[in-house]
Amino acid sequence: MSMKEKMGKDFSLMVILLIPIAIAINIVGGQMTSILKLPLDLDMIGVILVGALAGPLPAAVTGVLTNLINGIFSPDLIPYAICAFAIGIAAGLLSKYNMMNKIWKLVVSGLVIAVVATIIATPITVFFFGGATGGGASMLAAGLMATGKKIMQSVLSVYIVTETIGKVLSVFVAYVIIKAIPARSLTKFRFGNNFVEKK
Repeated sequence: MSMKEKMGKDFSLMVILLIPIAIAINIVGGQMTSILKLPLDLDMIGVILVGALAGPLPAAVTGVLTNLINGIFSPDLIPYAICAFAIGIAAGLLSKYNMMNKIWKLVVSGLVIAVVATIIATPITVFFFGGATGGGASMLAAGLMATGKKIMQSVLSVYIVTETIGKVLSVFVAYVIIKAIPARSLTKFRFGNNFVEKK
């Protein structure tokens, strides 16, 4: 299969139409957690949604585009585009191996995505921002640093908890959105048949 055919398969018209919707979902989720100063991130729901339906590459593109668009208003989000890319790849691969269509699989997928996000976001937060980005999780990390813990240990400790809660919740929200899509539309996506109820 040539590169052009592969891209055509990954980026069908349905996927191209889904990506802007997913980016809007990400922006709303990110703004909601930012305004409410919640110590978790809900800005990857759309990435997980695209990964679950269309695969790793479209999800990775959705994640990077989300961070670049959000970076217009909040430039501190741009370095996290790498993390969004990895979350998209992870979500797409998990869906490829049918790990997003049952409750226990959703939990496992959320945990895997949380580990990926934690491993990549922790060094970005420490090296680019000195352990604090101004979000709710940063306040918790600052509290741990005030007790004498090292920066990397504090940020990692907070991210393990906040990313786990945030990504498991994001996977469930993406699943609820997918279940609201009619079966005839789901079948037009690469992994949509994973979510169609067998009769």
